[in-house]
Amino acid sequence: MRSHGGSLGVLRGLLVVAAACLLALGSGSPAAADTTATVTGTQPDWATPGNDEGDQPGATRMAFSVWLGWRDQDSLAQLLADQQNPASRSYRHWLSPSDFRARFAPDEGEVDAIERWLQSQGFDVLSVPRNRLFVTAGGTVSQVERAFGVNEGIYRLDGKLVAAPSNDPHIPRALAGSVTAITGLDGAMSLARPRSDPPGPPPIGKSVGPCSRWWAEKQSDKHSNPIDPGRPLPWIVCGYTPAQIASAYHVDLLHRMHLTGKHQRIAIVGAFRSPTIREDVDTFSRHYHLPKLGHRYTEVVAPGTERYPRDPGETQSWYIEQALDVEWSHAMAPDADITYVAAANDARGLDQALNHAVDNRLGDVVSNSWGMPERWVSSGEVRALNAVFQQAAAQGISVVVASGDDGDNQAAWGHISVGFPDSSPLVTSVGGTSLAIDRWGRRMWETGWGTGELRLKNEDWVGSMPFGDFIYGGGGGVSHLYDQPAYQAGVVPAGLSTWKGQLRRAEPDIALDADPQTGVIFTQSWAKPNGGTRQVDSWIGGTSLGAPLLAGMTALANQAWHGSRGPLNPGLYRSAGTGVFHDIVPSDGRLAVLRNGLNANGKVVTRLRSLDHDSSLSTARGWDDVTGLGSPDAFRLLFALR
Repeated sequence: MRSHGGSLGVLRGLLVVAAACLLALGSGSPAAADTTATVTGTQPDWATPGNDEGDQPGATRMAFSVWLGWRDQDSLAQLLADQQNPASRSYRHWLSPSDFRARFAPDEGEVDAIERWLQSQGFDVLSVPRNRLFVTAGGTVSQVERAFGVNEGIYRLDGKLVAAPSNDPHIPRALAGSVTAITGLDGAMSLARPRSDPPGPPPIGKSVGPCSRWWAEKQSDKHSNPIDPGRPLPWIVCGYTPAQIASAYHVDLLHRMHLTGKHQRIAIVGAFRSPTIREDVDTFSRHYHLPKLGHRYTEVVAPGTERYPRDPGETQSWYIEQALDVEWSHAMAPDADITYVAAANDARGLDQALNHAVDNRLGDVVSNSWGMPERWVSSGEVRALNAVFQQAAAQGISVVVASGDDGDNQAAWGHISVGFPDSSPLVTSVGGTSLAIDRWGRRMWETGWGTGELRLKNEDWVGSMPFGDFIYGGGGGVSHLYDQPAYQAGVVPAGLSTWKGQLRRAEPDIALDADPQTGVIFTQSWAKPNGGTRQVDSWIGGTSLGAPLLAGMTALANQAWHGSRGPLNPGLYRSAGTGVFHDIVPSDGRLAVLRNGLNANGKVVTRLRSLDHDSSLSTARGWDDVTGLGSPDAFRLLFALR
């Protein structure tokens, strides 16, 4: 077993990394006028003349947030280190939200000064959270441009038109010492998307068959196998049930020990609210022999103006995400209380929804299954969410985040980049695997999730032979924002954690089943073209599945040890090589499945999906950039988190 230098050194190193990043991002340069100061890191790097599509109309209304920093950062860093040090009197003595605010929240006078200035510029102050971390205000584009000295342009990004300022904003110099970031002036957060791969609306309420109830139950030798000639090709798994996943990861052993999440709380953060979620979860629970969630499920909306986009497809994708997260955290911790925290201002308010979940301690575990490439996030947004994650850590809240479904992001987003907020050292990044379960519910094998596709045309396979064109896979790689946290030292190979000659934060930290070819069942109501909805059980995958699975397992550990575990990563990395994790090693490269789907004309199309081919990322012995430390054995994880 490797030595990790003790909990104090681990977390102190982590906090030094985060603090150094924040200081680097926050250093500003004075504006030309002595009376104003520049809030750096607000204009995103992608807002350039090369993709400028013009100006926003001046009458367009927008909301933004002015963020303040915590008081006494040095004391906060020391507290977070002491809370992880068994020799300290503060070890795992978490603060309540009120105690945290009393010690570290910005002064009321600073908040009042910001509010007064915003109101003097004609803005409406919309909300201030209880921790006083930011002031959210609203007004027109013209008001924003006059007040902050910016031009609000429209830029083409990922094929979409997204707003952003043409330069960093200016504020009165008297406020500069209080303000750490301004978010909402750019629209990048609107591109944050759920990290799941759902099917389209299933025909006649079912996935296109055939499919298998367990790995390789049904096979076909009708079609040639270009990857392993002569070997029959298995059909896609129909979707594993809660009992199968619980058995494969030994969660069922914890359930038999009466660890079911009773009196534990899980908060799930997303955008919008499914109008059918209660009915969907009740049906899922009834079909798969889980207790009814009932009154143990609640919903809240973060303060602000609740908005829904015109495109119903956007809300449907978030409804799918909500159903997946709620149903599968419930499957792992069937007696836990679950709160869904919806962003008010569509997807742009996700950072405020996270703060609402943390500041009101709506869960001892927070599960987050959305994100975007790190390179697209402004440094101001990074500073803002890092402050939220610091409060979560001080309060003993475990934050788990899906690592993304686009591998290294090159194919989907045009650049190699890890995701955010999963790259933060203060959260646990959950990657993806392909999981084979046998007919008795036993884990047969796992490999890294990375999928290539060939399409059958006139009995010939079309695509990049033999593994097909990459379509999706577990996210991972090296952060460009954060140095290597101390807990990863000696565990993550230097070759996988170096950028520009420096050791950096690498992700994911662990992995769980995410491959849609070996995905799970979920229940979701779909909107019908002629109105109304149809409720169906169908398959789903993505690292959005891994995050709620880990959230549920963490709730069981909290129940077992009668208290919150807090940030998970120091304990997870101390357990490297001890048998807590299944080391996900490379496959023989010849794994593939068959999958039928429908084309635009409703005709069945057969596809071959290869496994364990994830963009520039790859599985390897030990820590790797697809599966991190590996997939957890829930029974052993329980004791690792003690």
